[in-house]
Amino acid sequence: MTLALRPEAGRRDTGGTAGRALRGLIFGLSVLGSGAAGIAAFGPQTAVAEARVSIDEARDMAGVLLQQGRAREALLLAEGILKGLPDDVAALVLKSRALRDLGRFDEADRVAGTARARANAGGTDKDRFFAALVTAQAKASDGKKGLAQYWLRRAAEIAPDDEMKAVAVRDFRYVRSTTPWQVKLSLFAEPSDNLNGAPKTNEFSFAGLTFTNTAAVPLSGMRFGGDASLTYRIALGEQSRINLGATGGIERVRFSQSAKDKVPGIDAADYSRDRLGFSIGYEQRGAAQDWLGSAQLSVSRYWGGGMHISDAVRLDLGYARRLAEGWTGSVRLAYEDETRMDAGQRSAVTQEASLTLTRHWDKSALSLSLGGADIASDSRLVDRQSQTAALKFARTAPVMGLLPSVTLSYAAEDYAQSPFGWWVDPRQDEEWGLSVDVLLPKMDYMGFAPEVGVSFRDRRSNYSIYETQSTDLRLGLKSVF
Repeated sequence: MTLALRPEAGRRDTGGTAGRALRGLIFGLSVLGSGAAGIAAFGPQTAVAEARVSIDEARDMAGVLLQQGRAREALLLAEGILKGLPDDVAALVLKSRALRDLGRFDEADRVAGTARARANAGGTDKDRFFAALVTAQAKASDGKKGLAQYWLRRAAEIAPDDEMKAVAVRDFRYVRSTTPWQVKLSLFAEPSDNLNGAPKTNEFSFAGLTFTNTAAVPLSGMRFGGDASLTYRIALGEQSRINLGATGGIERVRFSQSAKDKVPGIDAADYSRDRLGFSIGYEQRGAAQDWLGSAQLSVSRYWGGGMHISDAVRLDLGYARRLAEGWTGSVRLAYEDETRMDAGQRSAVTQEASLTLTRHWDKSALSLSLGGADIASDSRLVDRQSQTAALKFARTAPVMGLLPSVTLSYAAEDYAQSPFGWWVDPRQDEEWGLSVDVLLPKMDYMGFAPEVGVSFRDRRSNYSIYETQSTDLRLGLKSVF
């Protein structure tokens, strides 16, 4: 029996029968994988009867054949539709998917590009979504997983409903998990009333004398910058891998006019900060995914005001485990050797330890972190011991379209000596901090949503010159999947 397509004038609908045919494809990447599916070719044509089907029925049949792994037959049907309707987006999408399942990835990508062009020229949101989706599938199957992630973010952005967006997000996470390269980017802008970390008062009394530093006043303005990290993951087995990483960050400030009036001639370039680092790490997971151990060795270089400030070598060890239903715990140890280039006496060796306990509920989480550090240095401005504590509550499911988190922190620092000599009391600082951050996932673009935060910090010391107070507003972008 042979099939003859019966054109239907004026019909170009991807929301009805054709929509159902395409919806059958969106179980996509994470289910079908990246190779060619099983193929059942047409056998010899021995029947002489002819069956006539409509364009919509042919689209539907092609979608069913693809679900059954019969990509060659689906390809013939899609090409038959395109002979009569060369601009039919649904048929182009079906053809691209069939070519992809047959292992003809370059052809699948080219046809997906044609589908995108036709959809952008006058198609519906569903047309554009499916065209982006098959583009991602073709590129992922061809090993171009970075580009596939871009097109899946694009598909999620233009998805006409939550169901289709969820499919694109799911496939994005699957592709990311199988991609050796991982890139993370973040941007931020922070209006602040104390960019320079100035003390609460610029007057200081010592040995009966009062000293005044006219430049030690809080200066308002904007702090802004960005961070980027690139990780290459090498799988050693199902539960272990090696991570090779590179990180970088820049931070700049812009002083307000009032700050410039307070300290004439102040140069924002003197407050710039830059860093660059490289790392190698190892991760091992439990077979039941109930624990994770890690070790990482990193080297970093820091610049301040355009000058090389310091180099550091750091070793981090971590272990996290599910303790009980809804409970997780983690411990981290670190050792760092920092060599200062601007003032050699301030070089330091730091040893750190921290413990975190987290309680998880269905839509929120509460964590308590405790830590301590010993910083050994020849400089009495650096040599100290510190203790930290932080309590954080975060929503893990949106409430009124928002994902808020609140963190209360405390830090105590005990210096080995006073900055003014061994004959007076050593310096002791205490600092309280409160921060509130709100992620706006409903306002995302291609998976990146704005995040707004405000933080308050108050440091007290037995030497007033080190007492500071600041309020910062944070504006940033964060990936929501």
